[in-house]
Amino acid sequence: MNRSTNSRSLGLLLALSLGFSAACGGTQTTIEPIEEPDGPGEVAEAPVRVPPPESGPARDVSFPPIARANTESGLEVNAVEWNQLPVVYLRLVIKSGGEADPADRPGLAHLVGAMLKEGTRTRRSSQLAEEVEFLGADLWVSDDEENIYIGMRALSDQLTEAMTILADVAMNPAFRQDELGKLKRRELDRLALQQNDPNFLASQAFYRNLYGEHPYGRIDTTREVVERVRRSDLSRWHRSHFVPNNATLVVVGAVDSAEVMTAANESFGRWRRGNVPTVEYADPPLREAREIIVVDRPESVQSVIRIGNLALERDSDAYVPLRVANQVLGGSAASRLFMDLRERRSLTYGAYSRVGESVEVAPFTAYASVRNEVTQESVGAFFEHLERIVSEEPPAEELTNAHRYLSDRFPLTIDTPGKIAYLVADLRVYGLADDYWDNYRTSIREVTAPQALAAAREDILPDRALVVVVGKAADIAAPLTAFGPVTVIDTDGEEVQRLPAAPESGEAATAAPAATEEAPAAAE
Repeated sequence: MNRSTNSRSLGLLLALSLGFSAACGGTQTTIEPIEEPDGPGEVAEAPVRVPPPESGPARDVSFPPIARANTESGLEVNAVEWNQLPVVYLRLVIKSGGEADPADRPGLAHLVGAMLKEGTRTRRSSQLAEEVEFLGADLWVSDDEENIYIGMRALSDQLTEAMTILADVAMNPAFRQDELGKLKRRELDRLALQQNDPNFLASQAFYRNLYGEHPYGRIDTTREVVERVRRSDLSRWHRSHFVPNNATLVVVGAVDSAEVMTAANESFGRWRRGNVPTVEYADPPLREAREIIVVDRPESVQSVIRIGNLALERDSDAYVPLRVANQVLGGSAASRLFMDLRERRSLTYGAYSRVGESVEVAPFTAYASVRNEVTQESVGAFFEHLERIVSEEPPAEELTNAHRYLSDRFPLTIDTPGKIAYLVADLRVYGLADDYWDNYRTSIREVTAPQALAAAREDILPDRALVVVVGKAADIAAPLTAFGPVTVIDTDGEEVQRLPAAPESGEAATAAPAATEEAPAAAE
């Protein structure tokens, strides 16, 4: 078809369309041209901002009462009635974790936990998954350096069935060889991926150097352990630590305490007590000066930064004042670190700090990820704020904002039965009083500026901080000597190079770090 034929066809279609419109009573619409103004138009005045009304005083949220009792076997049971939905959450805490690993088998507790869902003596892994799915329930296992957690969610009228499955998983794991082989392959793949993750490498180097030979310094297992671990290793560890006198059960939901105790006695009644092995280990090292470690990752275009020190135990009286000081410093996107390093200097997408929670001493950590070329400036900015938080009381406005953030968000941590179960478990793990959460918001709001400063001075130690940076050592190692001596290690933790502190290192360099020559490439 040529161009003239196309034009005639288009004209015919247009004529038919207009005729159809007229026959249907349509009216022709005339589009008026838009007149351009002769001069610049008037700019509308900005609306007047009206401040929101003042909020009333925050009230303490009443934590639901906890009914505590022991089963005939000695298992402590904590039951909380929560009737807003017909669901129930079960959380079994085994009070042994990574700290109880044998010295030559780090990660054994993690492997035991990972095998719990892979079948019991009476249920294959597929049968276990089918039973949980049939109930419309969920079953999960997690672990940390201190505990192994087994959790389950189900409808409240299925409490007995859920308790039976939970008890079977905890008391009777089969540790079948075929399932262990599958787990080993998954674990080896996971470990291989982690070695390419700069955040994992930063955490690994940070905890290893912060805690030394203390078990908290081991944050994961190794390929060698996974390859040689046997069923007998798993069974022996499980038999020693999975005993009722080393566990706590928390049940929260639309169930009453009598019903919970009946189900717990039926399911856990034959669980035998045992002597839990006493774990002995070295104390974490005392750091007398600032130390900087660079994990060389030559392909990195970004640096992952961790700065911190050992701080305090979770049950310390100084924990809440330190949380308030940390909120001023870097607890959220409204805190100093974020507002300066991201909003003012555009060095990172986010800069934060946190206070760890552990039965034994936990760390204070400040952290961010930045471009290689701004690594030195970013570390300098961190130290500016660390020095400030330990040198002066927080202004009234910042202190009030910290109070409000921490206290006003607390109700969001108890709005589901799962979250309540988590907090009740924390009471038992950390040895806190039953009314701790009832008074938590008040304790936050009562922290004064001098108390926040005193807590920061005690547990935030910029002059004795451990600094770990994962990145391209050739670009970042030498400039970081402005803050102290630098040790370069590879991703396996082997030392590659040592650089002495620059002559100008110290507080002056912290406030305004000077540019230095590029570091030589790390040795092979």
